[in-house]
Amino acid sequence: FAFATCGSSWGSFQLSVECAARNESDLDIAVDFGYPFRLHQVYFEVPTCQGTGQEKVFLVGDYSSAAEFFVTVAVFAFLYALGALGVYLFMDTKYRENNKGPVI
Repeated sequence: FAFATCGSSWGSFQLSVECAARNESDLDIAVDFGYPFRLHQVYFEVPTCQGTGQEKVFLVGDYSSAAEFFVTVAVFAFLYALGALGVYLFMDTKYRENNKGPVI
């Protein structure tokens, strides 16, 4: 569940820049971001309202360490569950012979 929700997560927002000169305005700027949420690398172009073109604006924040840790823990939990299932399925006779394994 953790891997699916964080690994395929994304977001977006829209903004408008309205200049005094209406022909320089941009009323539909869409910004998309997603996993691993390195927002400081996501940029969008906005008009400068001075007739000099557009300027790159970067988002603020880097949430990649928390998101990657969350996904890493989920992957290890999944691998552990697969390993435990394999042990219980293929080592059943060992467990029936000796009770120390299940107790441990």
